[in-house]
Amino acid sequence: MIENSYAKKGQIQHFVMFWLKPQLTKAEILDFANFFESLKSIKYIKTLNYGLAANTPIRPVTDNSFKYSLTITFDNIEDHNAYQDDRTHLDAVEKFSKNWYRVVVHDTIVSANYG
Repeated sequence: MIENSYAKKGQIQHFVMFWLKPQLTKAEILDFANFFESLKSIKYIKTLNYGLAANTPIRPVTDNSFKYSLTITFDNIEDHNAYQDDRTHLDAVEKFSKNWYRVVVHDTIVSANYG
């Protein structure tokens, strides 16, 4: 059953995948979650979710090679763009970027919703 927590038409969904450096310890990998926690105070963010890559079955269309992913919803493109320049975001990137070797971002404008 789908919950009634839908993104609204015109909102921006910001998907980010992080590939962490292989030499990081388990403790350093878990500590990386503080990167996401530090973003929660940014006023432009509507929703924020993050987690480790799921151990789903291998299929040709599935890529579980990343370590963490982040999904943020913004009300509009202006909030997304303001987030990119927000000091809290920039400081978090500066502090935690030493932990990753690759980041991929996919931004989507919501064009339809259920309900």
